[in-house]
Amino acid sequence: MRITPVVITLALLSVLLPVAGCGSSSAGGADPALVAAAAREPAANLAVPALSGTGTIAVGTPTARPTVVNMWASWCTPCRDEMPALQRFAATHPGVRVVGVAVNDQVDDARAFAKEVGVRFPLAFDADGRVADAYAVSGLPTTLLLDRRGRLAVTWPGPVTDADLARLTSALGAND
Repeated sequence: MRITPVVITLALLSVLLPVAGCGSSSAGGADPALVAAAAREPAANLAVPALSGTGTIAVGTPTARPTVVNMWASWCTPCRDEMPALQRFAATHPGVRVVGVAVNDQVDDARAFAKEVGVRFPLAFDADGRVADAYAVSGLPTTLLLDRRGRLAVTWPGPVTDADLARLTSALGAND
């Protein structure tokens, strides 16, 4: 095979396109703030297949506690870097529901990564991209914070820390 500029370009695209959405960051480097309670829109209410292969996980439903929804993939380096922080947060904040949704991934790869990290919170698998589409996710990782009424309070594009999550969830008052 003759190596031409077209072949080189295609080779580069085959490497770059799968990770193009990975590692988005918040606009202008500023941390996203909570949307005022009166301005929050209802989140998409979806039943997503569990990564374990049995049953579904409800995403976007009203619950007795706020919900953190993290969109991730095993191939996404920033997702891999932030997952231990999500697990720490989930373990130390039982008053907050944490759910992970593997997006644009392979089931076996996502399961292996979750096992490697020791993830204990519920994980779902977005096989067809409908969850990512419903929440207008444009890059991975993306974390969403839903209030108790199932309304979208924050969309955090890019990696989030357990300290970020603690600050945001504590800011959700009893009237939210």
